[in-house]
Order: sequence, then C-alpha cells, then structure tokens
Amino acid sequence: MQAATPSCERPDLNASARPTFNTAIGRDYAISAAICLGTSVIAIALSASLGGKPLSAPPFPGNAYLLGLYALWIVTTSVFGRRLRPVQLLGGISFAQCAIAHFFLWVLVAGLIPAKPETELHPVALSLGLAQPTASIPFNAALLLFLTNLGLGSTTRLLKRKRGKLRFALNHLGIWLLLSAGLMSSSDLERWEISVTEGNATALATRAAGHESRYLPFGVALNDFGIEFFAPQLTLVDVGESVIIWEKGEPLIDLEEEAIGQIRAWRIEVLESIASALPDGDGYQASGSPYAAPAARILATNTKNGETVEGWITCGSIASPTRTLLAGDSFRFAMAMPRPKRFYSKVTLFEPDTEPREALLEVNKPIHIAGWSLNQLSYDESAGKASRLSVIEAVRDPWMPIIYFACGMILLGATLTLFSRARANRSPSIDTEKEIER
Repeated sequence: MQAATPSCERPDLNASARPTFNTAIGRDYAISAAICLGTSVIAIALSASLGGKPLSAPPFPGNAYLLGLYALWIVTTSVFGRRLRPVQLLGGISFAQCAIAHFFLWVLVAGLIPAKPETELHPVALSLGLAQPTASIPFNAALLLFLTNLGLGSTTRLLKRKRGKLRFALNHLGIWLLLSAGLMSSSDLERWEISVTEGNATALATRAAGHESRYLPFGVALNDFGIEFFAPQLTLVDVGESVIIWEKGEPLIDLEEEAIGQIRAWRIEVLESIASALPDGDGYQASGSPYAAPAARILATNTKNGETVEGWITCGSIASPTRTLLAGDSFRFAMAMPRPKRFYSKVTLFEPDTEPREALLEVNKPIHIAGWSLNQLSYDESAGKASRLSVIEAVRDPWMPIIYFACGMILLGATLTLFSRARANRSPSIDTEKEIER
C-alpha cells in the first residue's frame, strides 16, 4: 500500500479575509444609503441656512452650457474611470435602487405638502423650501443623485459589448435627457396673459395680476369672440333668494323642452325652453341680443299633496333680471348659471416681415407663432355671452424641442424592446419547426 502523497499546493491564508459576493453587495447598499442620507442632511442644512430660498437655473444659454458640462463630465468619467471603484458604485444597481428610493421619497414629500400661501405653512416646511417643493434644495439634490447614477450607468453600459445596449441607451438616456431638460428649463419658461377686446389689437402681455408686463414679438387682433353653453339646470334657493340650498347628490335636471325629472317631493316638467330670451310682458321671447339669457317655463307638482305651481325662471343677465318660482313655503326653483361648453377667439396674428394670418383659438387647442404657444384661457365671465373680451395665454419654453426629442427616444426604445421580446418568443417555435423538417 502506497502512502498518501502530501499536497504541494500552498494554502490560501487570505481566503477567509476575502468578502463574499453577498457581503460585497451588502456593503454597496450600505455605502449607497449613506451617500443618499448624507446628501439629504447636507441639503436640508443648506436650505435652512438660506431660509428655504428656492433654486433657480441660470437663464438660456447659461443653463444649456451648464447641462453640457454636466453631460461631458458623465461621459468623460464613464470612458476614463469606469474601472475605478467609486465610478462603478455610483453607476451600479445598488446605488440606482437607493437613489431612486431617495428621489421618490422627496417626490412624495413634495406631493403631500398642501398648496398654501407661505404665511400658512409651518416654519419647518418653509426652511426646507417646501413653499415651492420642486425648486427646493433637498428635492433637486435627490434628483441630481438620481441623474448621476442614470447617466453613469447608461454610458458605461454603452461601452460594454452587450446585446440590447441600443434599446437600453434609448430608454435610459431618454429619461436622463427628459429630466435634465425639465430641470434646466424652469428659468426659461415664460407664461403671460394677453387681454384683447373685439376690434382691437395688442402686443402687450401681463402677469402677476398685472404687476408685470412686456411686449411680445408679435401682435394679436381679436376679430370675434364666441361662446357656447350647456343646457341650463334647475337648482333650489331659499325663499329670500340669497342662498343656494340644492344639496350634493340631488338630481340635476336639464331645463330643455319636454324634459321631466323629480327633485325632493316635486315632479318637474319643462313646458317651454328658450336658449336666448328677453322679457316680454309676463313671459319671454327669443332674442338674438348678446345680453339675452336662457329662460324656461316649468310645471312643478308636489307628489305628496298634489300642489302645483307653474311659471318662468331665468338666471338673468345684464339686461334681464333673475326670476325664480316659489315652491310652497320652503324654497324656490331657480335656474343655475349655464356652464360654458366652448369658447373661442377668431384672431389675426401679426409678425414683422410676415403676412398676417387668421387663426382660431380654443381651449386646449394651441397655435404657435414666433416660438410661442397661444391658448384660449378665459373671458369676461361677469358679462357671460355678452363678453367682448378674450384672455389668451402665451407660453414660451425653448426647451420643448429637447423634451420632445427625449420622449421620442423613450418611445423608440420601448418599441425596439417590444419587437425584441416578440422575436425572442417566436424563436423557440421556429427552431422546433426546423428540427421537424430535418
């Protein structure tokens, strides 16, 4: 019997000292959480020392240069420092999960703060800059950490020879560009109001309740203002006609001809309805006057005691007083002010060295001129249908093309991902068919 040959291998004395895979991951999470926590503590302290003053990006082109330098730092760091441990940590998955949780924690804080004047906010909230949550120092510090991880992780992935990196880059760099552009564009966003009456033109815009004004690089002439209303509805007021006593949950009865409904113990029948009427003796007649108001003749029957009342009601206007109908001794039937269904402005737009052009402005249907977006905002509500004033919102955001481009990147990346998964799901069946053919 031969004796066992002793092993010539040298024992690894440092094996027990090497961190395991799980230990390394746990250490990365601990360091990442500490970085996020430390960032919040420093940001809160800085915000408190500045009295909660909100952050503001420099105006264009300063913000564009700043974003370009930040992007250049991310690319340079990824190319030349991707093998360094700190860079790997900041662009890694552990830090990504902590940075996302950290950022959305501040998003949650911003969403829970009620929209109140600064005088009504708690001093602690004011010191954190939460009067304008998305412009506060802690919120933007958390966003910066998230963007740094997203940028480093995306560019580092691009440098590796991995399948699907184009899809990954389109999705993640699109999100990075979208958030970065949104952050930097806050100082360039302009929102003004143009008030113009029929037959007049102006290039003057105001904001802050008229305390700020400026001239726009174009002019607007109002040719015509029009408004359409929904059918008026029945409501209830007290006997003194001073307080609406209709309660939430009670039926809404449209005052259209031949409409029938019931409210409380009264059955309502609309005998006659005029969309635009003026008083005519004891009744009303149709009128095309801009000062006319809707009117309706109703028959109300009490289903408990059989009492009936009949008469005209109207919400009134400048030229026509309000009219109600007494129902017993407890309340009166009245017509609520009709809600606007559509209002629009027919305008002519003027630009230097350009032919004037006609346009129709409606709510949520903007038109564009000289880098500005125009949208129908409001009108003289006190005049109602007789309003000859149109209030137009003018918005300018030079970063919108970049934001649209970023959204396009995300959409393209998502589309490529769907096609890739569909192709991967088809591949096994195709391989099976080939085996059968063999």
